[in-house]
Amino acid sequence: MGAHARTDGQRRSRWITYTATGLLVVVVLIIMAIMWGTRTANATATAQGKAKQLNEQLVAAGLSPVDPDVLTKALGTKGGQLCADPAGTVAKVAALTTGAAGPGQRPIIAPQRLIQGAGLVVKVYCPDKQEQFAQALAGLHFEG
Repeated sequence: MGAHARTDGQRRSRWITYTATGLLVVVVLIIMAIMWGTRTANATATAQGKAKQLNEQLVAAGLSPVDPDVLTKALGTKGGQLCADPAGTVAKVAALTTGAAGPGQRPIIAPQRLIQGAGLVVKVYCPDKQEQFAQALAGLHFEG
């Protein structure tokens, strides 16, 4: 036998080590998949709860409710772009609805219900950004 010959004991030892490592990796992957599924389910439930809460607020304010699935997909759990950057979002909407953006377009006055609905989104999804939202609205003119 040569210097590289292995005994049956060494082969068996390595086989056990590789098998144990492989099983450990499989178990870890299964645990990760279960945790990911639970996390996704929790996020979906939270998003649906916030969508329901927003619809209740919209109806209480005299506005039309929105399909909860649409709210869940658009706003998620964190309120989407409106909560990420309230001032920037208001500025973009104001540019689109209150000012002429190009030839042949006339400035209009945005309906108050649009701003009221956006305010409710901020109230439900990111109440800590209400002051930023209010400051972004300062100086803009709305219908009603």
